[in-house]
Amino acid sequence: MPKKTFFRLDEARREEISNTAMHLFVDNLYEDITMKMVLDRLSMHPGTFYRYFEDKDDLYCFLIRNVTQKRASYFKNTNEDSLYRFFLTGLLDNVNGMMTEPLNELEIKLTETVLYIPENILLKVYLDVLKGESFPIIKNILRRMRVDGSLRPDIDDDLISFMFESMQFNLVMFFREFDIKDSKLQLKISKYFADFMGHGLLEDHKYSEMVSDLKKAKEQN
Repeated sequence: MPKKTFFRLDEARREEISNTAMHLFVDNLYEDITMKMVLDRLSMHPGTFYRYFEDKDDLYCFLIRNVTQKRASYFKNTNEDSLYRFFLTGLLDNVNGMMTEPLNELEIKLTETVLYIPENILLKVYLDVLKGESFPIIKNILRRMRVDGSLRPDIDDDLISFMFESMQFNLVMFFREFDIKDSKLQLKISKYFADFMGHGLLEDHKYSEMVSDLKKAKEQN
């Protein structure tokens, strides 16, 4: 993650660096981006860059963390119905498995790059950025579901929270392993997997009710 000197910059400068760097990673394959390209795009002297970041990987992980935290903050402050829908529908909208709200177009495109980065960087993103971010959100959702009687009584909150949090990483690895590049097929698989998990967690009556509500919402839209 960035060094303390980066966070001493004013917010406008940090945002400028972040937006410029996101464009770089969105417009180019990760492995094709050289440090010269990074420095040129950011208009930075090497000494300045290394006062802020360890390397290109550090910069990329920082950008992904920003997007992840923005999304997590949104769901922490949303209503209970939206939390349920987030949990049950899980991996939606854009191909790397993150729901689009509240992300802007550039941030969404950045999340899509996760599908194509080298595997060692993907693992770094999961271990250093994604791991632990959604765990407390999922546990809170499970707690609410247990209180209202919709959760099966034998569910272990820690196990399910960990499984759900690692779902993004596992799906990306699945797409890579079987060379699944079609975004519509990726979305279909993601929805199926999330639906499979949701069905296993909920009492039958609650699952049927939620599926019915989701269908009605889609028809209205």
